[in-house]
Amino acid sequence: MFNDLGADWRADVRYGVRMLAKSPGFTAVAVLTLALGIAVNAAVFSYVNALLLRPAQGVAETSRLAEVWLQNKKAAGVERFLPLTYQDYLYYRDHAKAFSGMVAFDGDPEPVIWNRDGNGELVQGQIVSGNFFSVLNVRAVVGRTMSPGDDASAAQPIVVVSYPFWRGRLGADPNVLGKRLVLNGTEYSVVGVAPAGFAGLEIGIEPDFWAPLSMVGKITGDKGRLESRQSYWLEGVGRLRPGAGLAEARSEMTVLADQIAREHPDTNKDLGAAVYPETLVPGPYRGYVAAFTGLLMAVVALVLLIACVNAANLLLMRAVGRQREMAVRAALGASRGRLVRQVLIESTLLAGMAGCAGLLLAYWTAPLLMSLKPAGLPIKLEVPADWRVFVFTLLASLASGIAFGLAPALRGSKTDLTAALKAGSYGGGYRKSRLRAALVVGQVATCVVLLVGAVLCVRSLLNAQSIDPGFDTQHEAVATIDPGRVGYSEAQGRTFYEHLLEHVQNLPGVTAASWVSHLPLGTAREMTGVSADIAGQNFDKEGTSADVLRVGSRYFEAMGIPRSRGRDFTVEESKVATGVAIVNEAMARQLWPGREALGQHIKFGEKSEAEVIGVVRTGKYRTLGEDPLPLVYLPIGYTQEATLVVKTINDPRSLLDPIRREIQAVDPNLVATDLETMQQHMTLPLFPARAIGILLGVFGALAMVLAVGGLYGVISYTTSQRTREIGIRVALGAQHKDVAKMVLRHGISMAAWGIAIGAVAGYGVTRVLSTLLYGVRADDPLTFIGVAIALIGVTLLACYIPARRAMGVDPTIALRYE
Repeated sequence: MFNDLGADWRADVRYGVRMLAKSPGFTAVAVLTLALGIAVNAAVFSYVNALLLRPAQGVAETSRLAEVWLQNKKAAGVERFLPLTYQDYLYYRDHAKAFSGMVAFDGDPEPVIWNRDGNGELVQGQIVSGNFFSVLNVRAVVGRTMSPGDDASAAQPIVVVSYPFWRGRLGADPNVLGKRLVLNGTEYSVVGVAPAGFAGLEIGIEPDFWAPLSMVGKITGDKGRLESRQSYWLEGVGRLRPGAGLAEARSEMTVLADQIAREHPDTNKDLGAAVYPETLVPGPYRGYVAAFTGLLMAVVALVLLIACVNAANLLLMRAVGRQREMAVRAALGASRGRLVRQVLIESTLLAGMAGCAGLLLAYWTAPLLMSLKPAGLPIKLEVPADWRVFVFTLLASLASGIAFGLAPALRGSKTDLTAALKAGSYGGGYRKSRLRAALVVGQVATCVVLLVGAVLCVRSLLNAQSIDPGFDTQHEAVATIDPGRVGYSEAQGRTFYEHLLEHVQNLPGVTAASWVSHLPLGTAREMTGVSADIAGQNFDKEGTSADVLRVGSRYFEAMGIPRSRGRDFTVEESKVATGVAIVNEAMARQLWPGREALGQHIKFGEKSEAEVIGVVRTGKYRTLGEDPLPLVYLPIGYTQEATLVVKTINDPRSLLDPIRREIQAVDPNLVATDLETMQQHMTLPLFPARAIGILLGVFGALAMVLAVGGLYGVISYTTSQRTREIGIRVALGAQHKDVAKMVLRHGISMAAWGIAIGAVAGYGVTRVLSTLLYGVRADDPLTFIGVAIALIGVTLLACYIPARRAMGVDPTIALRYE
């Protein structure tokens, strides 16, 4: 029995292959259509896999690892989660019984200057606890990894280098053990090489080396980070002991957090603990990443749905030409189930070929998505085509094959032998095309949803790009420098900043240059409480909070920020961090409504006070879509890290190499951590709008091409099936324009129904985009109207060729078909 069943299946597969080979045009179109839909799904799923499903590479039993975070009980959203302080980590590590071991690491790896043969090179280092490698069961391929003893303050400076760093930057030196690396001015001894593939526990981060916690002061320049109970910088990960689970770990961490709060109420009173399964995306942010990737998966699923509808219509058209074949097979004893199985086997074969082609396309196109990432964002994301991507593509292909093959299989298996053998060459009119028409309506409706979302996001991107940030973005080059990393004292740092500024100001084409603590619309941020004098020196006790930028003299000229009134900081004032301040118009209105801000005094905290000497235009400081925010500019004084802003009359890209050379001329050991034009800096705040706008724009365009192709196919086929009817109409006196109207009416009616249904669906679906849009509402009527007009236009184009063909029908020839 089973042998006969297997033989039947093999025979059906062979027959299906032969039938597809006999129709190469049909096969090619169907495979290409499905391959495009499967490719975009596989490409997006590759990122879902890399971000959410793939475990840390080279780490044993990742399912037994758990993240530990501090949780602010009074905060909301993702802001309530904080990394651990070093002191909190020690307490959890020493008291947790649910973990067999607990590690800590800096979740924000440090840019480090490597002095290589007298010249500085920028590398990335991660600070980790001494038990980091042993708890993760990671063994060195050369030498040893760290030990808990390396965390001791008196320990010698050592590092474990990554495998790519050893192979690429150190030339796979077999004598690497004991090699001296000068990092941020300190000599470190290489004690080992991590295994290939291991990059730690966080996505997008590939450190060049790992250093023990005892080296944090030398690596970062922050010598008090280990002692401070308010320096939240360590991510904690514990390995569950045998028999322990996440629930036990959560309960125990809650108890330990309460104990710390009782011992240190000044810093930990409102801090609890949160425990998550260890993943490459940290637990508190996983939901946001899942929501974004889920939105993209929903979009590409709609694209695949449109492709499946196209393929289903192709099979329905083909089924008409196979009515006699199916009728004969039924007459010879084939059951309806056998006929359905035959069509499903053919549709699955098509889907299988499309899946292979789609996987190849996804392999080529998936890395292109990383080009959307801002160049200054230090994230390296590998998107491997591993077994999860293969399984997903296989399941998507099988599901597609069944989805687009089922309706044609059921339709084609309904056979009437007598009618089929008597049937002429024409396949029927409009009534016999209702299933195809319904599929096209659904296809157009889905296309409308995608196009509305795409147009909204593209308009949002254009709006975001046109938002005035309050400063010039066309003529500036910027460079972030931290002389403190290589051991500069404050006096040495001041001298370096002065000499570099003098050198850069003398470069050809430079019109102004200055220093700032950090750039607006970047990742850094400083805030302070501010109160204003009301009458005399009577300060408002309530005050307000404001963003802070510490700037040098001529900063506003270098940034192209217009002053409303008042004056700039002098060179001498910019060297002292107190005494005077410049505020933006938003702060002036908030603190002194209806009054002049110049000459007023503002107070920071309990002691520091400054006189307002200038008011400047309000700009954008955190995000491009923000409401006007109060901001105060203070003299920069001295900061360990500062950003140089250089204005030029030339192309700012031409300044990057000269600035790099001037830095090397002042000190060859120093390297700018960020050296870019202001336009490149602006890619960071534009990244969300740009990524969503481009992705949805591409997917929407692909959906429209597929939908229009499907509509053209149905109209063309239906018109050919009505050749005899058209011939009779012409013979009875119908004009060419009447024939054209009949064809166009059929196409326009299907498109109109699809547009109406899609508009209603789109009105509800696009609500999820409302928080991502700039300057356009999710229910913007112009967008819906524009999409409807565009689809009507392309529908007319899709119907034009079939209409022309119909107008050319010769009634004499048409009547001979019968």
